[in-house]
Amino acid sequence: MNRVRFLSVLFFVIGLGLLAGAFAIWRSNANFAAHASRADGTVTDLSYHRSSKGGSYYPIVQFTTPDGRVVHISGSSGSNPASYSRGDHVTVLYNPASPEQARIDSFGEQMFAPLLLAGMGLVFALLGGGMLFAPLFKRRTNKWLEQNGMRVQARFEGVEPGNMQVAGRDSYRLRCQWQHPVTQLVYTFLSDRVWYDPTPYIKRDTLDVVVNADNPKKYRVDISFLPKSA
Repeated sequence: MNRVRFLSVLFFVIGLGLLAGAFAIWRSNANFAAHASRADGTVTDLSYHRSSKGGSYYPIVQFTTPDGRVVHISGSSGSNPASYSRGDHVTVLYNPASPEQARIDSFGEQMFAPLLLAGMGLVFALLGGGMLFAPLFKRRTNKWLEQNGMRVQARFEGVEPGNMQVAGRDSYRLRCQWQHPVTQLVYTFLSDRVWYDPTPYIKRDTLDVVVNADNPKKYRVDISFLPKSA
């Protein structure tokens, strides 16, 4: 369905965008750390920020520049319970030309945002990529099966949910079973998704299935006899 393809492309693009954002933030942090000066800072207080999911404690850090200037900054990464206590000593990275541009030199402060975006990006990219590229691999497999596969008759077992819904439309799959004449193993085959309930249109006890004789787990259930979906 075109809507499925649109969503797959959308998820894939969002995933790539989030990954690019994660890389950009990581690169910016690494570049800042490479050119920053370092100072010994002290946690003077904890700032509590409320949110819809609760609240987090952010450290308030004080440090002194070589020219005697006292600077206060707030950590960019909060936690609950607090990761710091008053009086803790931390290393601070700061821009010598503008000491207010300072960050706590810790893994959480430097990597929280990039890792969060990268994790979200991977989820979207893998989901979208799977939806986008799976049909391509499926078509390649089907083409090979048409040229080299073995056509068998599998006993029709029924119709089951396809576990996918798009625009309020449920999907369905035809299920059938076949016993290998040599190994006597029983294989269960599922058809591609059908976007309407095909039960009233199935007037047969067996379904044609094209299988890879060496690996029957690679197969295609022939549902070309069903009416096309509007």
